[in-house]
Amino acid sequence: MKNFFKTHKKQCMIGGIAFLVIFFLILIWLFIVPVFSNNKYGDRLDGIKDHKISSDTVKDIENSLKENDKVTDVTYNNEGRILDFILTVSNDMSTEDAKKLGDTILDKISDDDKKYYDIQILIDTEEENDNYPIAGYKHKSEDNFTYGNEVGSSE
Repeated sequence: MKNFFKTHKKQCMIGGIAFLVIFFLILIWLFIVPVFSNNKYGDRLDGIKDHKISSDTVKDIENSLKENDKVTDVTYNNEGRILDFILTVSNDMSTEDAKKLGDTILDKISDDDKKYYDIQILIDTEEENDNYPIAGYKHKSEDNFTYGNEVGSSE
């Protein structure tokens, strides 16, 4: 056996290196491939089939918001567990009235779904306005929207 390794030194080294390279490639493949085969949300969407927001609910929300003459456009998007609403309002709508539009959205969503989804609302005007845009966010564990980035407010 000693003579075999002495006479085939190069072939043994190449074979050993090839074995190590193949071993590490298999090891890397075993760790990387499962990562890409999973859903991009992981298990964060568990139970989403029980909490579908129907198109009727979305239409009801849009119609309720558009009952206000100062709301000109409503855009809805659902990305995972986040419901996004983008509202365009007329320039003469006060920020207090604009914030009440968030309550209109919450009134149309079931309590069970409110506890499952995070809801974001962006309120902007048709034209440039110092008091807009207003961004609101409601975490699934909260009852009401929290508003931030009020451009017109100063402290």
